[in-house]
Amino acid sequence: MPYLIAERISPPVNTGHSVVHRAESGGLLNQPTIPDSMKNNCLITILLTAASATQLQAVNVAVNGGFETGDFTGWTQFPSGIQIVGAFSPTEGNFAVNIDNSGNGAANSIIKQSNLLAGSINPGDAISVSFDMRGTTAVGGIVFAEFFSEIDGGGISKSEILGGPLFADADPNIWTSFSFNTTAGPDVSGGITLQLGAVTGAAEGSVANVFYDNVKIDVVPEPASLGLFALSCLLFGARRRR
Repeated sequence: MPYLIAERISPPVNTGHSVVHRAESGGLLNQPTIPDSMKNNCLITILLTAASATQLQAVNVAVNGGFETGDFTGWTQFPSGIQIVGAFSPTEGNFAVNIDNSGNGAANSIIKQSNLLAGSINPGDAISVSFDMRGTTAVGGIVFAEFFSEIDGGGISKSEILGGPLFADADPNIWTSFSFNTTAGPDVSGGITLQLGAVTGAAEGSVANVFYDNVKIDVVPEPASLGLFALSCLLFGARRRR
């Protein structure tokens, strides 16, 4: 998996601690009916599980999320009105993006991080999406952030509107930070997609003039083989004691 720069994530540390405590008190791991080889494997697995949980960090997979290339590298554009990268008093670095969809009737001006980690991300992987936003909306203008789990060949297995319509600070010069937690859908063979937009209504004078910066998509893999084996140890030991 190309995006994993650390060991796979594992169950919470407290799970490992509770098992080790029981072993010290003559519980689960000291049952004479459990083969020594299995006891050793279980103990090693549980210790690795606890250790790896403290070592892992989420991986930010957004491409050019701060627009520091000075352009839309890494982004797919579906413009209506103005989409431009510039030195718009960014929260970090030198650049931010402006999407001004005002005066275009009922329309949605969109930029996307599309099909990230296709072939690499797993169903159920934990995902955190964050970004900074400021600007002005009025007369039916709104702002949406949407997240999709894509299926290879077309279609989606999960779609979400993150937080519903988003509202910037009343002062269009003040940045507001947004953060959302979600998980990958049941089929993410086509990767994940984040869509940021500025939507205007049909009413005359509808305004959606927004700025985005510091976009991050942090992914943490779903616990897999280590966690499952540790769980099997717990279940086996509990069954033997009954």
